[in-house]
Amino acid sequence: MCVEDTADGSTLSRRLLVCTGPCCNKGGISDLLLTELRATLLGAVDIDDIVGKVTCVRRSCLGKCTGEPLAFVDPDGVWYHKLSVENLLLILKHHILNERPVQSLILEED
Repeated sequence: MCVEDTADGSTLSRRLLVCTGPCCNKGGISDLLLTELRATLLGAVDIDDIVGKVTCVRRSCLGKCTGEPLAFVDPDGVWYHKLSVENLLLILKHHILNERPVQSLILEED
């Protein structure tokens, strides 16, 4: 299924970028989070409900290097920290699918 581009951008998907750079992936934590997230989603979610609405992307480094491990929601420009599988699921459920950022997990800008 493909997401259709519209003039107002209302159907464009959001991307959850998860950093796997050296700071964020100490001890393999980011890789582990992504593996666990994938397994959890495959076991608990009807995939047809999220196709075209969300993309989860592994990035080698997002360049922020504070509060790691980190994730970034594009195109909204929101940085998240304190990542765990549970927190990533909250971000997916509230921010990605329902357009409500998870305030308690947002990394405040300096």
